[in-house]
Amino acid sequence: MALPTHASKRSIKSLNESLNKTPMKNKGSKIPKMSDSPMARGEKEEHKAINLEDIHSLIVTMNQKLNKLDTIEAQICEMKKELNEVKHSVDYAHEEINDLKTESERKVKIQKETSDRIDKLEAENIKLHNAVIDLQARSMRDNLIFYNIQEREHENTTKIIHDLLEEKIGMVNAKETVKIDRSHRLGKRRNEPSKPRPIIVKFNYHQDREFVRLNAKKLKGTNFGISEQFPTEIEQTRRTLYPELKKAKAAGKKVNMVRDKLFIDGVLYKPTV
Repeated sequence: MALPTHASKRSIKSLNESLNKTPMKNKGSKIPKMSDSPMARGEKEEHKAINLEDIHSLIVTMNQKLNKLDTIEAQICEMKKELNEVKHSVDYAHEEINDLKTESERKVKIQKETSDRIDKLEAENIKLHNAVIDLQARSMRDNLIFYNIQEREHENTTKIIHDLLEEKIGMVNAKETVKIDRSHRLGKRRNEPSKPRPIIVKFNYHQDREFVRLNAKKLKGTNFGISEQFPTEIEQTRRTLYPELKKAKAAGKKVNMVRDKLFIDGVLYKPTV
């Protein structure tokens, strides 16, 4: 059984241990915080001043940028205006081009129609021209031209031809058997007697004309000559064929010229281009 003195000792010991373990608070004057010091307050005010300057600089910069944006916006508006004007000009030019294109197409169409009409007229003109040449040639088919017959004053060309036919070609009684519709000198009278104008003779019968033409070879060795009469166009073509005709004759080939066509050994001659 425990004694009362031992119980009080243990209580005092427990109380002392409890006091030792419990931290003691200083009841003296409190230490002021750093934030409450004058230096801290100055730093706060300085920090606030720095922030205001930054804000002011930021505002100034923003105003400058806004001014630049206003300038850019004005420039954009001006560019839009210019672009609208350019677009209007382009649209106008496009309309003009379309009008010109339409007009050009119309002119091309008219030109083609005109060209086709001209080609048609030229073809018809050539056809008519050839028809006229053919008619002229037909009207001359009974004609012969006599060359180098001396001219005389107040001459009778028909009598002169009849005398030539009787004397040089050997046609008996030509004055009675060969009927000549008309005869005359070609061209204006010349002052040189050595160059008499040819006489053109139109025979009444084509057979008489052919008989005289085929016997014209009897005039070889004389100054006289006989040829057919053709329109100028055919005559020009014949002149270009004469060299080939002579060349073919010299080669011993059979040649025959009919109007403006040359046949060599029965084959139509075609000039090489």
